[in-house]
Amino acid sequence: MNNKMKSTTCGFCHLTLLGAVLLLGAVNPAHAITPTVVVPNGNAMVEGNSNNGYPFDLGGTGLLSQRYQQVYAASQFGGGGLITQIVFRPDATFGSAFMSTLPDIQIDLSTTSAADDGLSSTFANNVGADDTIVFARGALTLSSAFTGPPDGPKDFDIIITLTTPFLYNPALGNLLLDVRNFGGGSTTVFDAVSPLGDGVSRVTNTDVNSGTGTPDSAGLVTGFIIVPEPGSAALLLAGGGTLLAWFGGCRRRQRH
Repeated sequence: MNNKMKSTTCGFCHLTLLGAVLLLGAVNPAHAITPTVVVPNGNAMVEGNSNNGYPFDLGGTGLLSQRYQQVYAASQFGGGGLITQIVFRPDATFGSAFMSTLPDIQIDLSTTSAADDGLSSTFANNVGADDTIVFARGALTLSSAFTGPPDGPKDFDIIITLTTPFLYNPALGNLLLDVRNFGGGSTTVFDAVSPLGDGVSRVTNTDVNSGTGTPDSAGLVTGFIIVPEPGSAALLLAGGGTLLAWFGGCRRRQRH
């Protein structure tokens, strides 16, 4: 290969690597992000009418654990895809900047037949057949810079990157978030909503091992990062290492 061909090929290496890095950054950014969808949709750019610390900010309430399920109406999602991240924002009035590591958290997602504002008080009745552990049990580090307009809504910068992405098809049912907080911990107060008919509701119990809880109409304003084409996303993520190796090869060839 002559020097001109080596230069052209390695220039393409640089461009391809840059594109991959930018795309991978969009999947897993380090700072505040714009979710693919926000539920409730009406609160994407509007502060919720309530606030809540469940299920992550238990320290201020003296709770040591919690089982928390929140349902999201399928009608709130424009389309399906691979959910790779779940994001929240602090409450504009009672929230604050923070960084903390919750010692023992597990998060599941599933497609549920339970209606929003219609969750069963029995946790198992709400869980769908495709129940998936999307954040494997262990420590979860959360943070917020508490940025955004003074009166809210604050930026979505409380980011949970799933250890196992979840393929969600709204045509098959509503989405169920199932959080088991085994170890308590403190974060900040999150933005939330409480009206009936807003597309979210929850059931909770302060004993993480309990089989039942108390339903109500409240819920955290939640953002989701959804990749519309799971096959392409998987190729991109799997190919990231290949591109880095290829780039390294280009650098080595340049030295000859």
